[in-house]
Amino acid sequence: MNWKELAITSHYKTAVAIKNELKQGHIKYSTTGIEELIDALSRSEKRVLRSQLTRLMMHIIKWQIQQLKLKKYWKMNPI
Repeated sequence: MNWKELAITSHYKTAVAIKNELKQGHIKYSTTGIEELIDALSRSEKRVLRSQLTRLMMHIIKWQIQQLKLKKYWKMNPI
């Protein structure tokens, strides 16, 4: 079984396959599967974190630009 490929395609199927290997007593083989699953999960979490940070940065930049526009508006249009 190609643990790396399985872990990339489906975390659930990988966990089930690891469970089956453990039931059959293949400890060393299932350990490889667990390691690949952990690596795949960490890559997935990194992508999610990177995406959320990018989104947050875009909002912060947008707010800063809006504040600058408001300041310019108030300077140009005094009460």
